[in-house]
Amino acid sequence: MVAAALVLGACGGGVSQDADLVAGKEAFIERCGSCHVLERAGTQGKAGPSLDAAFSRSLIDGFNRQGVAGVVLEQILNPARLPPDHPAYMPPDLVTGQMAENVAAYVAYATSRPGEDEGLLAEAGQSDFPPGSGGAIFADGTQQAQACGQCHTLSEAGTQATIGPSLDEALQGESPEEIRQDIVKPDAEIAQGFSAGVMPSNYEQTLSEEELNRLVEFLAEVSGGGGGGQGG
Repeated sequence: MVAAALVLGACGGGVSQDADLVAGKEAFIERCGSCHVLERAGTQGKAGPSLDAAFSRSLIDGFNRQGVAGVVLEQILNPARLPPDHPAYMPPDLVTGQMAENVAAYVAYATSRPGEDEGLLAEAGQSDFPPGSGGAIFADGTQQAQACGQCHTLSEAGTQATIGPSLDEALQGESPEEIRQDIVKPDAEIAQGFSAGVMPSNYEQTLSEEELNRLVEFLAEVSGGGGGGQGG
C-alpha cells in the first residue's frame, strides 16, 4: 500500500491523480500481459516490446515516471495502425477511460523497477487456486512459464483472454494425451482464425514434468476429458 500511495501521487502526463495501481496491475495482466514482458507483473509475452526494456534507458537518462505514464497512456489510446494479422498488432480499446489510466500508472510504476511488488499489489492478478496446482499454473503461470490464462478463455479458471482460442470449446472431448500435445506442440494443429507461432512452444522446457502433468490433469478435469488427479 505504501508503494502504491507514493506512485498515485506521482502520476501525470494525462494520467489522473486517483489512478488505481492495483486495478491497473490486474487489467494489465489480463489484457496486456500476453504480449508484453513486465517483470513485476510476472508477464512474459513476446509479441510486443518488453516494457522493462522499453523505458530503462530513458529512466537512466532522467526521464521521469510521470512522463512514462503519459507515453504509455498515449500508446494504449492510439496504438500503431497495423493489420490484425501483423505479429505486433495491438487492438484498439484494450482498456479505456479510467482503466486505461490505471494501466498506464501501473506500467510507469513497475517498469525497470528492481524488487517485487508488495502488499495489495503483490496479490493483484493472482488466482484463488492453491499455489503449484494445475489451476494456478494455468491462471498464474510460473517463474519460467507464461500463464495460459493470459491468452485463453477458460470459465473454470475465470480467464477471458482472446489472443488464443477459447478452451471452453477447444478442449471439449480431448483426452489428456491430446491436451498434452496441444501444450507442447501448439503449432501441430492450428484452430481456425488463429495463427501459428503465437503460443510459446517451449512449455516442455519451462515447466517441470510434474508441473506439466498437473496442468494437463486440471485441463482434462475441467473440460470433461478425464484425468481426475490433482488438478486445480
